[in-house]
Amino acid sequence: MTFPNDRARELWARTRVHVWPEPYVLVSLPVELAVKAAAAAARARPAFAATVLERDEVSLTLPETTWRSDPLRDRERAEAGPFRVLSFDLDLDLDVCGYLAPAAAALAAAEVPIVPQCAYLKDHLLVPAEKLDAALAALEALIAEARNGR
Repeated sequence: MTFPNDRARELWARTRVHVWPEPYVLVSLPVELAVKAAAAAARARPAFAATVLERDEVSLTLPETTWRSDPLRDRERAEAGPFRVLSFDLDLDLDVCGYLAPAAAALAAAEVPIVPQCAYLKDHLLVPAEKLDAALAALEALIAEARNGR
């Protein structure tokens, strides 16, 4: 694997992968449900949840069990899953360039599709639940390579 720069390699050498324990869904909702979607994400605590508001939709990532009982469930445009959420347990500065690129390349080589979801401090990936083992193997190999300085 090629790291884009020394800083990315150093950060990957310090990275730990956290796997959230439950299966997740990614849901598309109409934009007029943005406030209710944010409330649904808040109800998921302490689990991982994400809400992305854009011009065409609200995307909501929730634990599958939370979504199954949510009042918005009959209002979705589309739903995909189950996914597993992988969090890179490392706080990243916003000026870091190329951190996610080696993971995307390693996972693509392992034929693991990803849905990146980035927060202020940490990056996260959704991977299909059935590809979790392959994803973890690819990421652990990437981390080992960074730590060995190859």
